[in-house]
Amino acid sequence: MLSKYRYKIYLCLVVFIIIAASGLNAVYDPFNSLDGKQEGRFEHSARIPILMYHHFADDGDLGVTISAGAFENQMKALHDAGNTAISFEELRDYVYNGAPLPERPVIITMDDGYMSVYETAFPILKKYNMKATSFIIGVFYGQSTYKNLSYVKIIPHFGDAEALEMAESGLISIQSHSYDMHQYALYEGDTYRDGAQRRKGESRADYIEAFTLDFEHAADQIVQAVGARPFVYSYPFGRCSRLSESLLKEMGVQVTLTTVRGVSTVVKNAPQSLYKLDRINVPGDMTPQELLGMIG
Repeated sequence: MLSKYRYKIYLCLVVFIIIAASGLNAVYDPFNSLDGKQEGRFEHSARIPILMYHHFADDGDLGVTISAGAFENQMKALHDAGNTAISFEELRDYVYNGAPLPERPVIITMDDGYMSVYETAFPILKKYNMKATSFIIGVFYGQSTYKNLSYVKIIPHFGDAEALEMAESGLISIQSHSYDMHQYALYEGDTYRDGAQRRKGESRADYIEAFTLDFEHAADQIVQAVGARPFVYSYPFGRCSRLSESLLKEMGVQVTLTTVRGVSTVVKNAPQSLYKLDRINVPGDMTPQELLGMIG
């Protein structure tokens, strides 16, 4: 009898542990690592879809180019579905200070700083009162050629006048996509750097100096243009490292973005949740319905 009694006690204990563990797993998941859709169950975290755009035109690579009509249809769909485009300032304020966010927050990002951001996207964003962030490449800022190679034409990039107008509107934030770490091997030769990574054979000390100078150069450029130091960094081609993350933190950057596909979750009082955020690249042929389904 004693043996059977002990067996029953042991069985009940095992069942209790399984149930308790299951319940804990369902409740304690501050980074929403289970399925990415737990945000409504936690007051201390928020699920943030971050959309990634580049160039706005009627022709071009649909992977990084979207027409004005398609972009407007997407913005209208987001607006009509109750989504609110927030700024990284608001996101930071939520994490650091617990400031409230709207019911369905979304962040719109635009990499590279093309003139089409100003000419095409900006008017549409104003129409639907959507905030966005434009990440500029310092060496291409206000340029239409590749560095000093006048014969290599590139898509024109906006400059000081456009940046200031967008920033003063309160809708567009100007942030950094590096000064000169968004390079193309075809035009660089032996000096080519693959995004914000160390070159082959480059010492740690040399890399730290190069990366630090590059960011400070970009930061000074943005301060001069719009009067505010960048605190968000979009990694060129999404490539990053522990060292680059550490260096950016030391220089006051509070948010970093990759090109990893996914929806990010940030946590109140957890600044580390603002680093290496995932994004959703929006191709030019994505329908508004597909976009809404993707962000959930």
